[in-house]
Amino acid sequence: MYYSRKLKQDFRIAGLIPAIIIVLSFILTWILCGIRTGYFVLSIGFLLYAVFSIFIYSRTRNISYVAASLFQGFYGLYLLFNPKGLLRTPDAGTANFFLVCSIISTIWLVYLLSQRKTKWKGREVFEMAAKSIQPDPEGFTTRPRPAGKTDFTKDELQGFAEFLKRNLIAMPHREDNNIVFVIIKMGEELGYMFNPERFRQNGTWILFDFNGNVSVSMSKKDYMDFKEELSFDQLCDNIGKLFISFLEYYKKGEAERILDKLNELKLGLVS
Repeated sequence: MYYSRKLKQDFRIAGLIPAIIIVLSFILTWILCGIRTGYFVLSIGFLLYAVFSIFIYSRTRNISYVAASLFQGFYGLYLLFNPKGLLRTPDAGTANFFLVCSIISTIWLVYLLSQRKTKWKGREVFEMAAKSIQPDPEGFTTRPRPAGKTDFTKDELQGFAEFLKRNLIAMPHREDNNIVFVIIKMGEELGYMFNPERFRQNGTWILFDFNGNVSVSMSKKDYMDFKEELSFDQLCDNIGKLFISFLEYYKKGEAERILDKLNELKLGLVS
């Protein structure tokens, strides 16, 4: 099914900045110090990235970051032990072992990518919420908006929070009397990991309190990502209703339908 896109094209490259820095460092070191030192710098970049991927996994429990970390770690070790590496050995067996492991983990990572397991789904959430809204000059306001009421147990909401986090739909922030779900789009994940509180304060979020009340606050940045001015109140209301419907699917044991609906939009795998 085709959906008319309401969001502008995303040309941000923030998520690629660490990779760009690593590649540029490799090229510069190669030119100035030779290929062996260049490989060493590149290997350190891959190994640091592997550690960071494990850090993101610890925050999200999303399995794709384990696959990414294995690929980055094994390839970083291969660069250290290959015939041109700083720790090269007469026996190529060690380097070949790391190379084979990196190829296997790459295949796993590509599979997860093809299944959209690696994708932060903030854009899908906004597209689903906006697809029935017509342009409206009412525009943006800063106030949070009540978005409904629903029934759930505390354990159900906690489990729902883990599901959304693990599938990169929204990141939960637990407070004394509620859980706040922050929507993260591709390219924003690095900024969020380094400064989650800024996104909690200035991002788009959905709050479920333990009495069943739901409210939504949308950031101006996210609102301006739409091609046209949409009704702010209706957009917030739709986001709230969307998350309430997600919770209902989860409570009925049909959580996979949430992913099916988001994947139906067939947005880009990396945007």
